Amino acid sequence: MPATPGDLQAMAMADRDDAPRTGARAGHPLADDEIRYLGWFGAGPIDEPETQVRLWESWGMCRRHALGFLAVESSLGDAGVFRPVVVYDNVIDRAAIALAPRRILERPRIAAALRTAEPCPICDPGRSGRRQAVLTAPNIVERGRSLEPLRLLADQTSEHWQAWVCGLCAGTASPARCRLHLAEDLRRGIGVDLWHQRELVDELSRRLRAYTRSFGWANRGTETPADRAGLFGAIGWCGGWRSILEVLG
Repeated sequence: MPATPGDLQAMAMADRDDAPRTGARAGHPLADDEIRYLGWFGAGPIDEPETQVRLWESWGMCRRHALGFLAVESSLGDAGVFRPVVVYDNVIDRAAIALAPRRILERPRIAAALRTAEPCPICDPGRSGRRQAVLTAPNIVERGRSLEPLRLLADQTSEHWQAWVCGLCAGTASPARCRLHLAEDLRRGIGVDLWHQRELVDELSRRLRAYTRSFGWANRGTETPADRAGLFGAIGWCGGWRSILEVLG
């Protein structure tokens, strides 16, 4: 019997640190029920206004579900990544607002603006009170279990997104910070170059805007590898880079 949002909500209670769930296969961040749920989620609920608001307030999905969603959608081919691109194109706009030049000297306000106001809508799908059977294409698990399309996209764009990886997530000297580590540094009063972080966010916003436009007929095929890399950059910036680095290297 397919999992329901309520089932997945119960599973999420034991998974607050984004570790792979019981049932996840080696090398894959998600269990089969989660793949089915994400396939259903991307086929309809993600377009609902309520869901769009929640994704904005939760900074997209948690790092594990964001990567899993991208794996499921990328298995549909180039057009499949359209929904993740649109989601993170919208969400990265929130980052640009939080790091607006007029706020650069107001570090406590930036830290507050970067906090997560809502939980990941995949970890906590039952907040709307709906309980719906998850009906998906019969081969969705087989498709979503394969990470090859995702790895191919990552490999084709890695020379660009590697420059955006948070130094604290990767354990390097890079000054780049994901949202979570940037907010933590600001709360702890650790010196961080906010103008550099602003430039990083601006570049991600430009890349995703160009990637989104490329799905329109008039601009079809105009995206560059750097624009495609912006999707990994936005997912990593919003939710942290750990899952991307562990699964994709």
